[in-house]
Amino acid sequence: MDTTLDWPELLRHPGAHDHMVQVYKDPAFLVDAVTQYIGAGLARGEAAIIIARPENRERFLRALEAEGAYPSPAVKLLDAQTTLARFLVDGMPEWTAFHATLGGTIAEMRLQYPAVRAYGEMVDILWQRGDKAAALRLEEFWNEIARLQTFSLLCAYAIDPLHGDTYAGLESICRCHTHLIPARDYEELNAAVVEASCKVLDPRLAQMLLTLAASHRPHTAMPLGQAALLWLRQNMPRTADRVLGEVRAQLSA
Repeated sequence: MDTTLDWPELLRHPGAHDHMVQVYKDPAFLVDAVTQYIGAGLARGEAAIIIARPENRERFLRALEAEGAYPSPAVKLLDAQTTLARFLVDGMPEWTAFHATLGGTIAEMRLQYPAVRAYGEMVDILWQRGDKAAALRLEEFWNEIARLQTFSLLCAYAIDPLHGDTYAGLESICRCHTHLIPARDYEELNAAVVEASCKVLDPRLAQMLLTLAASHRPHTAMPLGQAALLWLRQNMPRTADRVLGEVRAQLSA
């Protein structure tokens, strides 16, 4: 796991099979991420599929237009709710319909362009209405289609990565993705976690626990501070709640 990789660089130059996820509270952070991801691809002659809610779609297009990247025939716009409805059966994603809907779109664009970048928030629609099993099934379907076709994917969830109540879900989300983007400033997040851990625990114990957490990093690439918070939540939940509280206080100050 590369904890030194900054999110703008990752989004500008994703791997051919990267499946990234951004968790966010600030819509402006999401707009920045999607604009960098899609805009960099268009500048390289690649195609883009944007599957979004109407309000987010408008934000993305305004930002891309301001950079001179839109309008473009290389951009395919899909409504997230309408697209989702095409492959839900009894509230769960159905593989054949999903593959026909999204796989066909990706394949068609790959015939015209050297690479495809997809952005989607259908998973967040399911997550926000409490259909978490359906959201994770959809993530698995995306991973399955990525084994059949070549494209990169960015997903987004409107959840707070520093709130204790979200962590059980965040762990499940991470398992479906190659990279987690939880913050604008990785160095600031990492430093806040170290400072908060030393404040809550004896500094020597805090350093020992952070070292232990670093040696048990998840497969999903993320900032070291976020990996440490996940480890604390899994192994020392009460301590994790106190550390999370301190981190939130520092980052919001």
